[in-house]
Amino acid sequence: MNYIARLQQDLTAALEQLKLKDETLRAFRAHSAGEKFSGFEADGSRKDWIAVRDVDARLLEIIASET
Repeated sequence: MNYIARLQQDLTAALEQLKLKDETLRAFRAHSAGEKFSGFEADGSRKDWIAVRDVDARLLEIIASET
């Protein structure tokens, strides 16, 4: 494989990786804007608190989306 073909292959792989990360980040944003974190509980407390474990799990998905 010549140098230019190798660079094109590397670019294609990098663009796919970026696409996967973008999709995962968009899904995370949709999750954080969803019903789980919107509005108020029956006792009047806010529902917009985010659990650290939820955030960590989503960030691990982003990190793992590498190809």
